[in-house]
Parts: sequence; structure tokens; C-alpha cells
Amino acid sequence: MYKSIFVDQCGYLPEMTKRVTFRSDNPVAFDVITSDGHRVFHGTASARIENLCAGETDYVGDFSALTAPGRYRIVSDSLSESDTFEIAGDVYEDVFQKAFAFFYLQRCGCDLPTSAAGIYAHRACHTKQAFVYGTSEKLDVTGGWHDAGDYGRYIVPGAMAVAQLLYAYETNPSLASLYHKPGDSTDTADSASLPSCLEEIKYELDWMLKLQREDGSLYHKSSCYRFCSTIMPDAEQDDIVVSPVSATATADFAAVAALSIRFYKKYDPIYADRLADAARKAYEALRIMEPFQGFKNPPGISTGGYGDPHDTDERYWAAAELYKAFGDTKYREDFELFAKQQIYHGYGWGNMGTYGNRAYLTTEYSTDIDLKNKIIEEMITLAEEKLRIAEQDGYGTCLKAEQYHWGSNMVAANNGLHLYDGYCLTGRREFLNAAADQLHYLLGRNPMGLCYLTGCGTDAIKHPHHRPSIFLGKAMPGMLSGGPCGRRADPTSKGVLPEEFPPAKALVDMSGSYSTNEVAIYWNSAFVQLLASVVRG
Repeated sequence: MYKSIFVDQCGYLPEMTKRVTFRSDNPVAFDVITSDGHRVFHGTASARIENLCAGETDYVGDFSALTAPGRYRIVSDSLSESDTFEIAGDVYEDVFQKAFAFFYLQRCGCDLPTSAAGIYAHRACHTKQAFVYGTSEKLDVTGGWHDAGDYGRYIVPGAMAVAQLLYAYETNPSLASLYHKPGDSTDTADSASLPSCLEEIKYELDWMLKLQREDGSLYHKSSCYRFCSTIMPDAEQDDIVVSPVSATATADFAAVAALSIRFYKKYDPIYADRLADAARKAYEALRIMEPFQGFKNPPGISTGGYGDPHDTDERYWAAAELYKAFGDTKYREDFELFAKQQIYHGYGWGNMGTYGNRAYLTTEYSTDIDLKNKIIEEMITLAEEKLRIAEQDGYGTCLKAEQYHWGSNMVAANNGLHLYDGYCLTGRREFLNAAADQLHYLLGRNPMGLCYLTGCGTDAIKHPHHRPSIFLGKAMPGMLSGGPCGRRADPTSKGVLPEEFPPAKALVDMSGSYSTNEVAIYWNSAFVQLLASVVRG
């Protein structure tokens, strides 16, 4: 169905700023009506935006004055009607549950029973010992989360996912406390028991600990030698191989292990001590590693590489987290040496500087006040740059044309986090509103008119590149699609999209389009952190 009115299909909190986008060449008068057709709001969208990324003209309307709970849609005499949406105080609770439950459904190495996983149930997968690449040594690498549409498990994106889920828990504990593991009707844990969110995150941390060598360094990943065909996880019986160590994996693990300590100390001090020892050990291994030239798959391995030609931002993050966790001067000196050369920013697996900034800004130990102020200034400047882009976009997104690449929806979510940082540092409401607009973009207010989170909204992605979903013929709920990718990087998108195509519309909801429609744990974690942040306000 052709759409010309675009909203967040999952809905809005009553107090939120609420905007609607119209694809139109002329100003638009519109009504918000109830499910039984009663008009409750009338407005006019008159601000014209030439949207080059989407190749269209847009008008934006505002219906923030409507705060009454209910189900609504937006209509206009000259255009199609919008998808149905809801206004309610609990409108995002089901969204959060599904997005977080995705991590449970991605578990490797254990049975997923039908009572919890439904049709996605399977027996324990990838349970045999792995070969350490280039040796006859074998290693137990069971556990962790399957990374994406494939069944590999990788330290670098796994560390990003763990960090973002922990930040989501810390930012909005009231929302996080509502999460319950699939198969449980509620989180019945008492105050002394490990909350369900932290239990799930621990499953990934436990796997990471298995990939730490005696010298403290981390193997980069565990996977089969090549990607398998479209089968369920327990059907993949090929040999598993552990790839060589890398500085990025070692730094990311040191950082996320140190970050995790404070979350688990209350519930399991022995486990927290284990994380502390592992973090210190990894950092010492990192300090003697040569500057990194980028991980590359060794001969014979063709699964995801997560190569990164620069490891300074990972070292920067690790130094800051260990300083916050332990207060040792050597960690502070390392971080400040990096930061005085360059302040790093980023929430993605390739650019992780903001994690380090957050740790340094919130440590209880002493800091260089001038450096601290400079970091804050740069974080606010970055938020202001993203705000300017959002204000000039018909859908309120911060994505520039070149950012519609593989995994653009992760970039959209992380842009929202940078905006939220600006809000936390300044209290300026426009940053919070713009951060929320990145969430609304992902949930339906986008040029495709699709909710990019499977199983949510009224018109969600249906055919993601995700092996269990493809094999079973039904999209697993709660997965964030990778989003538009303007360079047509897979045969399916090349066969469907013309060579010249607006980048914001370069998404193909077909399972073969891995460059636009795959899923990944670190895309979901970015979404979960953004959702938790925006809902907290």
C-alpha cells in the first residue's frame, strides 16, 4: 500500500513531542481521529522540507497537544491515512520486552525450550570443543549470543552489546525491571536475586571469559570456518575454530569486564571479583601489544571479521573503565595521554570513544578538570551538530546521505544516544526531543513507512536476513533491521533497486538482502539503550 503519512507505529508517551511527516508537494491540513472515527485534533503542516536523502518533498505536523491515552490514526483529505498508533504511559513496555528477549533467543550452546522460545526452540548448538587456529589445541567456547543472522560469536560487537545493555539497565532501572526471560510471565526475582536483564547479559560475559588466554589477551572470535546454509543453529555441525588474539578484542573485553563489576557486585561478589581479575589481566596484556593494524581473517576462515585499522579508541575506553573501577593512577595516566592527543567519540563497535568519556566523566576518583570540561564541550558540540541535521530532515533523523550504509539503523540509534548525552549535560529539551525522533524513525516514521523492529507496530519488517526466521518462515520478534543501505551491497538489493536510488529508501524487505535487512545483537543493543534513555526522559 502506498503511504504518504508517517508516524511511530508503536506510539507515544502522553508527554512526548509528537510529530508526523507528510509526503506531499503542498501544505497539509490533517486530523487525528480515534479508532471509531471521532476527530480529537486538527492541525496544519506548512513547513516545507526538500528531503534529498529520500528524494521527496516533506511537510511536518505537530500534534503534541494530544495527550489523552487511546488508539489513533492521522488522516488528510488529500493523502492516505497513517498507520494506527497508541498514546499511553506504558506504550513501549512490550517493545522493550521483545527487543531485549531477542538476546535470549540468540543464545548459543544451551537448549531453548518451546515453553520459552516457541517455534524458535532448538537443542543446544555448537557444543563441541573448538580448535585454536593453527594449533592442535582445543577449547571450550560454549555459550554467548549468535552475533547476527549467522551463528558466529565475536568479542568486539559482543562487548558493545553488553555495554549498551548495561547502560540501558543503569539509565532506566524501572523499565529494565519489567523485563522477564521468555517463558516467565514476570520477573519474580526478589531484591537479592540477579535481575533477568543482568542474568541475560551474564550469559554473554561468561562466554567472553572463556576466550581469554592465560596471558590475558582475548581470542578475536569463535565460529565455523565459513557461514552455513539456511539451517537452525543445532543443525550446524561443522568444526568450530577460535581465531587469533587481537588488540581490539582484548581492549574491549578489558573495558566491558571493568564496566560490569559494579552491576554484579551487589548480587554475586565472587563473580564481580572474577571480572575484576580478568579486566586487569586483559589490560596488562593490552599494554604490551603493538599498535593494531586491523584484524583480518586468517587463511581458511571467511566469517565476520570486525576488522578495525585503529585500536586507540578501544584502548581509550579500556583505560577509562579500569580507572573508574579501580582508581589506579596508571589507568588515569593512560586515558589522559590518549585524550590530550584526541578526544574520541562514538557508540559503534568501530568507534567507541564515548564509552570512555562516560566512564571518565562519572568516576569518583580525581580527574583533570580542564580535560573533563573539554570532553563535555565536545560532547555537547557533537549533539548540536546532530540536532542541526535532524531539524533539516523531514523525518527528524540525523542520518546524512553517506550514513545510509550497512547497519544505518544502528547509526540512527547511536545518533539518538549522542543527542541524549547532550540533554543530560545541558538539560536542553530540544536534545531529548530529537533523541526521541530517532526512536520514532526506527519505529515507523521513516521514508519506507515500516517499523524496523520485527513483530511490533502495524507494518513491521517481515523478511529479515536471519537464519532461524528464514528457515521457519516467520520473523523472530524484536529484531532491529539493519536499515537502508545506499550502495546496494548484496545481489538481492542489486536485483530489486535501480542503480540510482534515494539512499533513505534503499531497503529491501527480503531475506536475501543482508546489506539492508540483516539483524545483529549490537544493532538491538543500540535500540534498547536509546529506548531506555528516551522513555526515562
